[in-house]
Amino acid sequence: MPGKRRLLIIDSSDSTRAILFKEISFKAPELDIIACASGREAMIAARRFQFEVITTGINLPDTDGYQLIEEIRRTPKNKDAAIFVVSGDTDTRITGTDLGDNKAVTAYIDKAEGHKSLVTFILDYLGSQNELPVKILYVDKSATSTAITTTILQKNGVEYIHFKEATEALEFLKKDIKDNGSCSMDVMITDLTLSGNMHGFELIQAIRNDLALDYLALPVLLMTIEPGEDERTDFTGIFGAGTNDFITKPVDESDLLARLQTLVNIKRQSEALNP
Repeated sequence: MPGKRRLLIIDSSDSTRAILFKEISFKAPELDIIACASGREAMIAARRFQFEVITTGINLPDTDGYQLIEEIRRTPKNKDAAIFVVSGDTDTRITGTDLGDNKAVTAYIDKAEGHKSLVTFILDYLGSQNELPVKILYVDKSATSTAITTTILQKNGVEYIHFKEATEALEFLKKDIKDNGSCSMDVMITDLTLSGNMHGFELIQAIRNDLALDYLALPVLLMTIEPGEDERTDFTGIFGAGTNDFITKPVDESDLLARLQTLVNIKRQSEALNP
């Protein structure tokens, strides 16, 4: 996915932060790296920027590492970020938690293995994100909306498959699962109004219930129209149907790409935790 790639390093040791910053910057100069010494500094950064990877120690001068992870998970920008814990004493309180849990950790790094091991792990993880192509299943009957959305996807090098009807999308997913053993699509974008007999909510429910693809296996971004002054967004219907997130039309390019990046990260984390 396009956009600025950011890494947040949280470590109370000045020398460790300096070493990590220097080595990662040398090997991945395109990365925007922010290094913080405390939980307070880290939360300021987490609220302001979206990070692809966050690494943190457990013993920080102003907060407990476990508490910091929970606070980061509550921020809108980084609730789905990949978080690596660097520690010599892994606590089982946050081992094996689900991604929906605000304590979820993507991976643990043994501090005893040294900084070179951590640098290699981070770069390998980031590299794997680039090597895996982003595949979008896009369902929309509107010619105007489709033209706008597909232009954004094409412009930014995002691979997509487009259908107008929900039934076509469902048949494609069934074949995809059969051929690959799992869903190979990273995200589905669907409009609420579709051609045929099924609307967007019904499509999402069929994916969740009939195909057993949960929020992690196939994240869903729903496209809706902006509600009028006398209307309210139907949050109950949107999220009750099984949607991960929604975006209003007309679609803004930066907003669409940011939301897709977040949803792709959800799928990547699920794959990392459940290989």
